[in-house]
Amino acid sequence: MLSRCLIIVIYCFLFSMNLSGQYNRSTFSSNMIIEGKVHYGFLYPQHLELEVFNAHFPAFELSIQQKTHGKHKWERIYGYPIIGMILFYSPMGNNQWLGSVFALMPFINFPLYEYKNFSFGFRLAVGAGYVTKPFDRTTNYKNLAIGSNLNAAVNLMFEARYRVSRLLTLSTGISLQHFSNGSLKLPNYGLNAPLINFGVALRPFKNKHDIGDRFIAPTEPFAVILRKKMEFNFGALLGYKNMQAIYGQNFWVYHLYENTFVQISRKSKVGLGIDVSYDPSHITKLETEGDTVENMLNIIRPGINAAYQLNMSRIGFIFNLGYYLSGLEKSNGPLYEKISVQYNFSKNFYATVMLKVHWGRADYIGWGLGYKFEINYGKKIFR
Repeated sequence: MLSRCLIIVIYCFLFSMNLSGQYNRSTFSSNMIIEGKVHYGFLYPQHLELEVFNAHFPAFELSIQQKTHGKHKWERIYGYPIIGMILFYSPMGNNQWLGSVFALMPFINFPLYEYKNFSFGFRLAVGAGYVTKPFDRTTNYKNLAIGSNLNAAVNLMFEARYRVSRLLTLSTGISLQHFSNGSLKLPNYGLNAPLINFGVALRPFKNKHDIGDRFIAPTEPFAVILRKKMEFNFGALLGYKNMQAIYGQNFWVYHLYENTFVQISRKSKVGLGIDVSYDPSHITKLETEGDTVENMLNIIRPGINAAYQLNMSRIGFIFNLGYYLSGLEKSNGPLYEKISVQYNFSKNFYATVMLKVHWGRADYIGWGLGYKFEINYGKKIFR
């Protein structure tokens, strides 16, 4: 379990380095911002078994961040977002069965509206979380929310910021804090906490003159669009489901897929996808319920889906909404969702992490590799 969660941490670290490793030390220190936030909220009991944790509680975070200035193309496309790292803590109501939570999350804050000293944006943070009192069959059997100490942590927040002076910025926002292990170890209902917050940000160093203005990218005297492009992504993933608490064993899940994308803007691609998955835990589940699986191929689940990709430098965030075409195990319904982070380490090859979900409930996390290529189509356009 520790090794699998370390993979998540390493992936988040690569994500953070890709976003923030672009400035030299002196430029970063003069552009550095330190911010503290106080949150207050409650645990949303999305399942009846979680009502025992229902309470209001505070949460606290400390972050180090910087405002991008357009040195890279993706910064200009996304309106010069704020990037950084968050340390998050909450006692979660001091519940004896749940304990406290900690999280370390790289983040990016996208500006949606700016006027003089006021700005409004959306912050996405993804990283690693730690729950102090996970489920234990003998000593902590009431905690059906989380089955492991190490988890994925996600924070989604809409935030308003007002710059009082060069040194001081005030902020407030509403957010959703989520902890889950992606069903790597059951039980895994997950923790969801809606929060409101107030923050104070300080810029401890004086701005350097050479970063006072945003970077203006050089433009070529001529530009030409030769072809429109269609992108094909082929990938294979291996997932893992720790179901010792239910069936007394663990299972490997195999997943193959293909996504076809067309570019609709500098940020986004849309398309269609197909996939097929083989999950041996379905055999055990069906047999436990009294059904007979005569052919193991009957549990294979092919599906078709709509696909959307949000690009940011070498990283792509991919969202799929799909429909199962067949498969004996139908307890989760015919619809599924996939959320993936794809890192393109070359022109044609990439690594990916995928979360498979049914109506907001995690099924499994998969890790894999893929191959992609592009096909040009359409007429030549000269400008």
